[in-house]
Amino acid sequence: MLSSLLEFNDIANILIRFILNLLVITILIRGVYYNYRKDTEYVFTFFLFNVLIFFICFLMMKIEISMAFGLGLFAIFGILRYRTDTIPIKEMTYLFTAIALALINAVAPLTGEVLFMNVAIVLFIYVMEKLWFSNKEQYKIFTYEKIDLIRDGKKDQILSDLKSRSQLNITRYEIKNMNFLNDSADLKVYFTPDV
Repeated sequence: MLSSLLEFNDIANILIRFILNLLVITILIRGVYYNYRKDTEYVFTFFLFNVLIFFICFLMMKIEISMAFGLGLFAIFGILRYRTDTIPIKEMTYLFTAIALALINAVAPLTGEVLFMNVAIVLFIYVMEKLWFSNKEQYKIFTYEKIDLIRDGKKDQILSDLKSRSQLNITRYEIKNMNFLNDSADLKVYFTPDV
């Protein structure tokens, strides 16, 4: 039993493919996307979806599953997004992770590759949560009624006002939408959480 779990060729195969996949997605997301967008919420999702889809596809290659089952599985993931209450993207990613782990552990025969997948997913999430994105910038959307400050381009005054009213450690903001009928603007306000 233990020797069939730890087939070196099988583990080496998935490890090489996983490292290649991880290298390419890291260059794309951390090297390109994150340098321009600075949005850690989506970076987390992109990485985790990539890793989970990699493992699910690898698993589907190894076991006999009909094409209809595979398409049905991805349809379930798509429907989940539209049939549930709106939840933040990161929580939706954790939900997808929980479903993917259940699928991997229920369908696949117990091999070294499946054990590797479980360990890799958990370690990957831990590294992203605790090491890469811990205490990074977060954002909230605020409706801001002092439209005259925005029109006059008084960025320092807006930042000071936002900091004093919200009690957050605000670093910057972006104007998302302006409503001149109500004299307000929707601001995407970035802040660093208190430790």
